[in-house]
Amino acid sequence: IGFLAVTYLARTLGPENMGILAVGTAILTFTSIVNNMGLPLLGVRSVAAKTGSIRNLVKNICSARLLLSIIAFVISTAIIVLGVKEQRTRIVAIMYLITLFPSSLMLEWVFQGLSKMKTLAIGRILGMLTYLLFVVGMVSNSEDLYWVPFAWSFGFLIQTFYLWIQYKKISNLDNSEKKNLHLFEIIRQGIPLGMATFISQIITQFPFIYLGFFDTVENTGLYSVAFRAILLMLVIDRVFYTIFYPAVSRSFNDSSEHLTERIEWTLKIIT
Repeated sequence: IGFLAVTYLARTLGPENMGILAVGTAILTFTSIVNNMGLPLLGVRSVAAKTGSIRNLVKNICSARLLLSIIAFVISTAIIVLGVKEQRTRIVAIMYLITLFPSSLMLEWVFQGLSKMKTLAIGRILGMLTYLLFVVGMVSNSEDLYWVPFAWSFGFLIQTFYLWIQYKKISNLDNSEKKNLHLFEIIRQGIPLGMATFISQIITQFPFIYLGFFDTVENTGLYSVAFRAILLMLVIDRVFYTIFYPAVSRSFNDSSEHLTERIEWTLKIIT
C-alpha cells in the first residue's frame, strides 16, 4: 500500500516535491530514533518472555516514549527552523514531526511480543490504507504538497487508535503482579538499542538529508523514488523479523538449546 502511495505521489507531485518529502521523512526517521530509544524492542522481549506485567510495561514505555517525543520535537523543530532555509522543506519537515506523538503511543510491540500477527497486520493495513486514501483524495497537484505529511500522521493516529482498542480487550486478562522497571531505568536500558538503530538508519536515511542540503531537491526526489522500489523488496526481511524476534526471546527465556537451534535455522533462512 505504501508503494502504491509513493507511485501516485511521484506521478502527481514530480521529482522536486518528492525530494522535499524525502528530506522530511528522513528527518522524521532520525528523530524517531530518539522517540523509540530501543524501547519497543525491550517491550517485545519482555512481553514474549513474560518477564513482567503487560499493563505496567505499557504504562512505563508509553510514558517514556511520550516524554522523549516532546524533547525530540522541540529540539528538532529548533534545528529545522535555524538550519533549513527552503520554506517548503522546513514546513513539510515540521509537519512530519507531528507523527512522533501518535507513534509514541503505538502498541505494535505488545502484539508482536504476544505473536498476535493478525492484529498487527490489520493495524498496519488500516494505517497505510488511511494514508493512501487521504493522499489520493486530497493531493492532485504540487499545491497540495502539505497534505502528504498530514496524511502520514493521520494514518499513524488511526493505527494507534485501533491497537489501543484491541489492547483493551487483552489488558483485562493481565493479572501479573510482577514489577517492571521504572521510567528512567527503562530509558537507560534502551539507549544501546537506540544507538544501534541510529547507526543502521544512517546507512539508509543519511543520503536523503545530504542530497537535500547539498544537491537539488529534484535529484533528491529521483533518488527517493528509486530507493522506495528497493524498500518494497525488503518487506520480506521485515516480515521475517516480526515473527522471529519474539520467538527468540521466548527461546532465550526457556532453553539455551532451543535458542541455539533457532539461531542456526535463522542463519540458514536469511542466507
